[in-house]
Amino acid sequence: MSGASWVRSPVGVHAGRWATLPGTRKVLFVVHTVTSANRLLDLVPLFDSDLRVQLVFTCPDASAIRGGVQECFAELGVLAIPWEQALHTEFDLAIAANHSGNLHELRAPLMIVSHGVGYSKNPPRTKIEEPRTYGLSAPWLLHEGHVVADALVLSHTEQLDRLRTSVPQAVPAAIVAGDPCLDRIRASRPLRERYRAALGVRPDQKLVVVSSTWSARSLFGSWPDLFRQLLAELPVDDYRVAAILHPHVWFGHGPHQVRLWLADCLRAGLTLVPPLEGWGAALVAADLVIGDAGATTTYGAALDRPVLLAAFPEEDVAQGSCVDVLGATAPRLDPGRSLRAQVDQTLAAFVPGALQKVTDLVSSYPDEAAIRLRARAYQLLDLPEPDHGVQVPPLRLEPSTKDEVTAYRVTTEFDASATVTVTRYPADVFRGRLLAEPSLADPHLVVHAEHPDRALRSAADIVFCRDEAQTASLFDELDCYLVAVIAEDHCRVHLRDGRTIDHDGGDPLRFASELYAHLTTPPH
Repeated sequence: MSGASWVRSPVGVHAGRWATLPGTRKVLFVVHTVTSANRLLDLVPLFDSDLRVQLVFTCPDASAIRGGVQECFAELGVLAIPWEQALHTEFDLAIAANHSGNLHELRAPLMIVSHGVGYSKNPPRTKIEEPRTYGLSAPWLLHEGHVVADALVLSHTEQLDRLRTSVPQAVPAAIVAGDPCLDRIRASRPLRERYRAALGVRPDQKLVVVSSTWSARSLFGSWPDLFRQLLAELPVDDYRVAAILHPHVWFGHGPHQVRLWLADCLRAGLTLVPPLEGWGAALVAADLVIGDAGATTTYGAALDRPVLLAAFPEEDVAQGSCVDVLGATAPRLDPGRSLRAQVDQTLAAFVPGALQKVTDLVSSYPDEAAIRLRARAYQLLDLPEPDHGVQVPPLRLEPSTKDEVTAYRVTTEFDASATVTVTRYPADVFRGRLLAEPSLADPHLVVHAEHPDRALRSAADIVFCRDEAQTASLFDELDCYLVAVIAEDHCRVHLRDGRTIDHDGGDPLRFASELYAHLTTPPH
């Protein structure tokens, strides 16, 4: 918010004139990035229904990737002030999830929480440097030899042990409170079926969630083709694939660029989970998590989901952390073998509790973080806690996050009773099938009438649309065998000779492929 006008209410020299509830305690949320916003939103409910407290938000000028933060503020409807005004205003409490941005200049008691899963990340270092953990080492905790935070929130006692070794003078400020992010994810587990429906997952499908942190060593940075390779190998009627990308990917490159990079995958049915809050709901919905050393993968393990690691730079991970244990425990995804075979094998072989050692290191106090954090926050505010219980709201996931397949390569097979079995793969990512197996025998092509690839439309055996009026022009312009006009549970098939066939119930495009197989396969 550099250069933005200073606000006059509820903070500022003349705030008393404009404020409707004067005399409130002022809490400043310091939001460096959208990643930080994800974590800090878990702490906002600590002040639920308290008329004595006013929340104010700001974004430090020192933030490296500030993209999306102002849009986040606008979406949430919070009161945001410029960083310069935040530094010149007295607050009763400030809460941050990062250590940069001259936090020592804030005029408030300061609480710092981790913006990942505990403190598990090592920053880049030279060969002569000792390993240092981001957030648990002197460069991030001290300013001119003094501890910056009044409350340094840890999620597990193992982090306290590391702190005693690395920065012993910071131990008095430390509080082991558990993990509020994990607690919200756990509280959201009863909503699993709602989340699966929002992601377009049918009861007979498996949801594969692919998670990537940021940097060249991340899953997306080191294996960017994995999304299309998975989509190319997994039949669309049996699997759905969702992508969780770190906010630094979204806003370090721009949402438009991310969607452009993955455009063919989106046409193949990939679901891009929104970068704010939706990722936790996607983990609750998942049957399998494929990931890297990012926090999201570890939270998936903490939910007792099967995990496959597609990237894991050991040098980036703090020894003894929950992420370190995940790297030593979870199986690796082999790019030289069939991805579908590995997915199926992992799902079939998974034993609940197999990653319990990881789970045990994520939080020392499961489901207690909000209680402990509220108690400490109100101590710093010098206020008695509210007399009502602390709130742990379930995670949000909007239904608009799913994308539908717009082109299929379809194989059909008849059994002895002339019943046809249909297997469908997304055509847009077919080049992602780098391995010979499984090969497709005598496939036909099903393509949406508005698909952007002209060559794919021209080669289609079946063209589908939702507008009956398009049928004649589609036959005129394309060499397709039939046109399928689809609705949610209805299909009207138009043949070139003028005949129409209607079908109700089930998947309308599956019916169109079954009919095509019967019409084009010679009788035995």
